[in-house]
Amino acid sequence: MPKMEQLDLFGGEPTPIHTKQEWFEAFAKHCDEIYDKEGDLKGTYCCGYHWCCDECVGVGTGCTGCVNTIVSILERNGVEIDYNDFDFDYWERKARELL
Repeated sequence: MPKMEQLDLFGGEPTPIHTKQEWFEAFAKHCDEIYDKEGDLKGTYCCGYHWCCDECVGVGTGCTGCVNTIVSILERNGVEIDYNDFDFDYWERKARELL
C-alpha cells in the first residue's frame, strides 16, 4: 500500500502520514528486535520481567502485549500519541514516567 504524504507548503520534503496501525506494528518490531538482542540478558521485553508487566492484560503476541500496555498507559494519562513520531524509546520512557 503506498504511503500518503502531506505536502509542505514551504518547499521542504513531504511529511509522511502514518496510521496508528503502521506506528503500532513498527513499535512492536522495534521491541522484538531489542528482545532478540538483549532480552535474555536483561529481561528486556521478556514476559513477566519488563517494567510494565504488572500493567499488562496479556493482549497480543510477542511484544505486541508490551506495546498495548505502553499505549494504554499513555492514553490513560491523557497523552496524545503522534503516530508520525517513531522515536519509540521516547514513548516508552514517557509511559514509564507516568506509571
